[in-house]
Amino acid sequence: MPDSDALTAARQQPRTFTRAELIALSSASSVRTALRTGDLVRLLPDAYVAGEHQGSWAARVDAALTWAGRGAMLAGRSALFAHTLLESTPDGVELVVPPDRHLHCPEWLVARQASYPIAPVRVAGLSVAPAALAIAQAYGDLTASEQSHVVFGAVARGVTSTRQLRHALATMPRIRRRRALTSRIEAAERGAESWLEERSLRTVFTSQEFDCFIRQHRIDREGRRYPLDMYDPFTRTAIELDSRSWHGSDEQRVRDIRRDADLAAMGVLTVRLSSRDLTERPHWCRQIVRDVLAARRG
Repeated sequence: MPDSDALTAARQQPRTFTRAELIALSSASSVRTALRTGDLVRLLPDAYVAGEHQGSWAARVDAALTWAGRGAMLAGRSALFAHTLLESTPDGVELVVPPDRHLHCPEWLVARQASYPIAPVRVAGLSVAPAALAIAQAYGDLTASEQSHVVFGAVARGVTSTRQLRHALATMPRIRRRRALTSRIEAAERGAESWLEERSLRTVFTSQEFDCFIRQHRIDREGRRYPLDMYDPFTRTAIELDSRSWHGSDEQRVRDIRRDADLAAMGVLTVRLSSRDLTERPHWCRQIVRDVLAARRG
């Protein structure tokens, strides 16, 4: 085979090759030349990538898991990204390895020994910590918005459950911001699916007069299913808590208008409250809902 076959194979995808694999594709001398010129780069012991992929997170993950060996898995922020619960690619790679494994890692790789049992799951062919444990591992290092998104997003999408999150709390001896995570799990158990809904549960619609509302109710109409943030079945009133990120686009606004019209055809009135009003004018939001309920009951 031509000497370029090894470099061609390495460039085709961001994965690692052993030296033996590269030599089998070309020759020992061509591999030495490619390493000298930087066309091939050694990421970890016996883990080589094309120079153009040396900063690739996917290539580094492949190298790290291969080098760390059996029982290693992505953890923390890396695991959350693999579960698609975080949008931004992590700066480095974080692993959990068996207690008897001691690794000297480069600066982009962190390998921690787990003092608690973890059964990894397979995500896109990778060995990854389950979402509930990954959330608990990373929670204290996440931004406020990321903390909200990973908990509520994971539960809403069925990636994990509040029961599994509770099990992670009981399993892990040390969790940064454990109390805050526990509080957020409690909000999810009460039906919150976002930071905005959590806020309404804790600070806006907390008094007994709002106990008539069912949180996260579902209504079906002609094959379409509509989730309702808060629903009073007696007055057939839906309260929607609209965040800018979920309801700010023109496309989403059109969907909201059509949805509200569809529900109105069933006799369900939708009242939308913005995140700004819920944050800055909670008293006004409460009074609006009171007045709407009174009018509907009348």
